[in-house]
Parts: sequence; structure tokens; C-alpha cells
Amino acid sequence: MTDRDLPRTTVVIPVWDRYVALRFSEALESILSQEVEVDVVVVDNASHLPLPDLPGIRLVLRTEQRISLGAARNLGLEHVETETVVFADADDIMLPGTIRRLQGALDSRPELVAFACAFVDAETGQRHRWPRPWVATLTRFPTLMALINAVWAIYPITGPVLIRTGVAREVGGHADVDNGDARSLGAALLFRGPVGWSEEPGWLYHRRLGSNLDRFSTPLGLLSSDRTVRARLRSDFGGPGWLPRVLPLIATAQYAAVAAHTLLSWLRPAAGRVARAARRR
Repeated sequence: MTDRDLPRTTVVIPVWDRYVALRFSEALESILSQEVEVDVVVVDNASHLPLPDLPGIRLVLRTEQRISLGAARNLGLEHVETETVVFADADDIMLPGTIRRLQGALDSRPELVAFACAFVDAETGQRHRWPRPWVATLTRFPTLMALINAVWAIYPITGPVLIRTGVAREVGGHADVDNGDARSLGAALLFRGPVGWSEEPGWLYHRRLGSNLDRFSTPLGLLSSDRTVRARLRSDFGGPGWLPRVLPLIATAQYAAVAAHTLLSWLRPAAGRVARAARRR
């Protein structure tokens, strides 16, 4: 029996409206053409644009009304029947061989709860700046990495990330929000066990105007996401027993991180303007 006879991984893809018309068909093709067979669960989140024909898709779920991105992903998670799951966006491309490499990495290290690999920036063709390459070193220190990730997201959950399905369910899946849904899952997941990382690229990432990243990258959006993370860690009783006691310290660090990020975001263009003015003199 071949790999293609027994899917071991399900890819969950929520989609609606303009995402249908962007690269949805291309994204699906990149997943279905992987070297190993995968199940695909598409969540039609009350899209006003009809989805195209979806041959090769195991299941298409349609919501009666628009729900949050986190709830849509969780709806897909409820129907996953495989040991591992990938949560994909509807307009990014999975590079060839990614699923096989991720499965091999988890097989070789059964203690890991997830394994991820690098992103390629679609505009430049170069490695995307996030996650930072030093994440590979930090994976050797799981508790420290989990604490840092709770303060500021450093490890991806959406994209080329293979997650053990049982653990994703145990920690409650995604938060039922549009802002911070995956970050909440990631924060709880990293306190459940170590994760792995490879610098080998697995995903072609397209920056999208009007995406959640754009909409919620303001200080208020970041602080709202922080609150969602703390709520998940407070309610996840399967994590370390000391975690609730350090939540006030995590909150303080989150506020400091947002303040530093906001200050740097202001200083970079200001420094650029000063440098340009100096060159003109």
C-alpha cells in the first residue's frame, strides 16, 4: 500500500468572498499535488462568491452565516480524522515536498507537538523575515520559547506547520476571534511540548492589503490579541501548574513589547527622513 492510499495529514482551509477569487484554486492545487496524499477540508465561511468545483476535496463545510476566522478553523478541526493537521490560508502556496518533510520530521521526533519550516516572500522570492532564523536555536529551550511566544508571536501556526491533531484539540483549538485566533492556539500549544523548526522553505507567502495582519497591527489590535492569548493560557489547565501565577508577568511583558514595537515603528521612518535630509545637504 502506498503513501497515497492512507492520508496521515488533513489540511484545513477556510475561505470566503475575495479570497475565492485571489489564488484559492492555485492554493488547493499546491496542496493536492504534494508527494503524499492528504485530506483537505474546506470551510466555506458563508462566502458571497461561489466556490469553484473542488475535485479531490474530502469535505466542504458551509456555514449559514459568517463566523470568526478562529471558529471557521475550529469547524474544520472538528472534522479532521488524521493524526496531524495543517491550517492553511486560501491564497498562499505550499511548496513541493513540504508535507513529506514535515511528516518525516515529526516521525523522527515523537516528543514534538508541531514542526514548521520557513516562508518565502512572494514579492521578493527571498526568505520571509518572519519567523526569525534564530527560532531554530530557541527550540532547544522549550519553556523559554513558550514564554517568549506568549509575549510576542515568534512561531507560526498557519502555513507550513504540521500539528498533532490530538494536542490541538486538547488546548481548545483556535480562539473564536478574527484577531489572535492562531496566536492563542500557538501560545497554548508551545506550553504542551517542544516544537521543531527547519530553515528549508515550505510556503510561498503573499502579503495581502486588508488582511488580518494589516487590520490588527495597530497598538490596540496587538493589545487585544494579547488579551486573547492570556485568556487561553488562563483556561488551559493542561499546561504547567505554575503558568497561571506568571500571567501578570506575561501581561507586563506584552505591554512592554507593544510599546517597544510602536516606538520602533515610529523611529524607523523618522530616521529615514533625517538620513535623506542629511544627504540632500
